[in-house]
Amino acid sequence: MAMVVDPVAAEVFSTQLADARNAECFDTGAEGPTWASVSHGIYLSIGASGVHRSLGVKVSYVQSTTMDSWKPVHLKMMQLGGNKRFQDFLDEHGVPRNIPIREKYQTRAAAWYRENLRAEAEGSETPPPLEKGTGHLLMCDPASPEQLVLDRVFAQAPGATDMTRGGVPARRSGRAGSRRARRCGLSTLVKSGRERMLNASATVPSFAHLSAQICNYLTMMPLEDVEESADGAGDTPRSRSRSRSTSPAPRVGERV
Repeated sequence: MAMVVDPVAAEVFSTQLADARNAECFDTGAEGPTWASVSHGIYLSIGASGVHRSLGVKVSYVQSTTMDSWKPVHLKMMQLGGNKRFQDFLDEHGVPRNIPIREKYQTRAAAWYRENLRAEAEGSETPPPLEKGTGHLLMCDPASPEQLVLDRVFAQAPGATDMTRGGVPARRSGRAGSRRARRCGLSTLVKSGRERMLNASATVPSFAHLSAQICNYLTMMPLEDVEESADGAGDTPRSRSRSRSTSPAPRVGERV
């Protein structure tokens, strides 16, 4: 794993991620998850982790498997949990597999599971068994259609290997200094985002206005500026020397 800052956690995750069922995002199926919902002991893609963060830490406490330091009790929860155990529990209590992410973690089954998992990791008293036939029921009001659309859009965010640390599409091949390739990569990403928002607005009419605003924002992104800032070419010694070399030479007797 790259950028590991917690060697103890790295050892735990090396074992956990060897299980093929943990080697993909629990919610989206994306390969190579680098985030986790500690509350449920499951592994997530960066896109799904954003949706989990929006649920609040009381519902889903999210950490990076490569960049964060981990408390022993949280590592214990990941060891006791795992994608398969949580999915089996949801299946047992009738929570549909195609339920929206936001609603899945607001069910009684998910609430009981995270409370029980925490108690097991701490060695404290576990909650009473969940009543049969109630696990699929929601603990709160259903999410709005607009929120569900946003969740679907952002859960499919680009993977960690598809972007640079500056948020620019990573170069796969070709000449390192190909400005056109970088511009095309970023343009493709923007167009993809616009298409998702337009498709979403077609299915949820009340979402059309917000979708149009986001699409306009994506359209007006200054691709040239983003590219220059990513390259660091806006104010480099080389560019400064180039600008100096093109300035006119002083005349004889003129002060410099």
